[in-house]
Amino acid sequence: MALSLFFASAALPETGAAGRGADYIRTTQLPDGGFGAGQSMDAIFAVRAAGVDPNSLLKDGKSPADFLKANAAGATKPAEAAKAALAARALGIDPRSVAGTDLIAKINAGYAAATGLYAADDFSQSIALIGLACTGNNIPSSAVLALRKTQIDDGGWGFQGASDPDTTGIALQALVAAGAPKSDAALAKAVAYLKSTQGKDGGWGFDPNESNASSTAFAIQGLLAAGENVETAAYTKTGVNPVTYLISQQNPDGSFKGFDPAFATNQVVPALAGRTFCDASATAIRPAGPAAAVTPARPRAPLPPNTGTGAMSGESATALIAMAVVLLVLAGGAAVTATRKAR
Repeated sequence: MALSLFFASAALPETGAAGRGADYIRTTQLPDGGFGAGQSMDAIFAVRAAGVDPNSLLKDGKSPADFLKANAAGATKPAEAAKAALAARALGIDPRSVAGTDLIAKINAGYAAATGLYAADDFSQSIALIGLACTGNNIPSSAVLALRKTQIDDGGWGFQGASDPDTTGIALQALVAAGAPKSDAALAKAVAYLKSTQGKDGGWGFDPNESNASSTAFAIQGLLAAGENVETAAYTKTGVNPVTYLISQQNPDGSFKGFDPAFATNQVVPALAGRTFCDASATAIRPAGPAAAVTPARPRAPLPPNTGTGAMSGESATALIAMAVVLLVLAGGAAVTATRKAR
């Protein structure tokens, strides 16, 4: 019970877990300076969100900036160009001039004025809007309207008429980036959808009984953009909130559990850093070196009740038991009673 009190207080930014995640991302860098097919741009603004200068990451003498410059011209779809533009911003490069490529022009080249669409799906449409707005460029009002029109009756966005937390989280970020106020009705409906679909384990997923780190990260970012505090009682399930759920999914090597640990880590790190796709570059650059040298590791959160993701190491268990003893003394009888009732 005391442990629940402790871990429910985990606050964003969760710099320890985010920093260790960024350190893991460093290990996935490839000789061309990128981070694998389809993941390089996400990795760039993930490490930047954690306070790491991506320009400082070198593999065989190549940096992420070298990778971006070599591949910018190949970003032919609006969502691809938008992610590349966000990565350019994280690297301190003008997205209108990346080795002779104008990424903003590439985004706009895919715009269909008759429909307001940059892409046929809500997720890619949202990425295109974020890529424009968050690099200081205007968005056509019809493009915002097109995204609003596809909001599903339950308040979410998704694919083929079914809402999901990932698309809803990114659509929320897009509307806020486009200038929607926190009082906007579409935002309120989306927030209500995410509240109603939060899993019993504190996270989100496509299965209400089994959350996953990536979906939870997208949901957190959308809620942060909408001005929500995901560490309140409204987002706490059996003593676990979305932040502590994510911490519970971190592996010893700093990565996060998922069908692809690199993919999951690239999504989770910005969320734990308290950053959205739009403001990943706002984190202050931390001193060079491993995250552990800057931020001591905090005890890992207990696994949520539904995930069944494995046992705790003996060392971690010992640390948690010691912490429990301290917290029981501090909390006192009243707090323990209240916690028992809440569970």
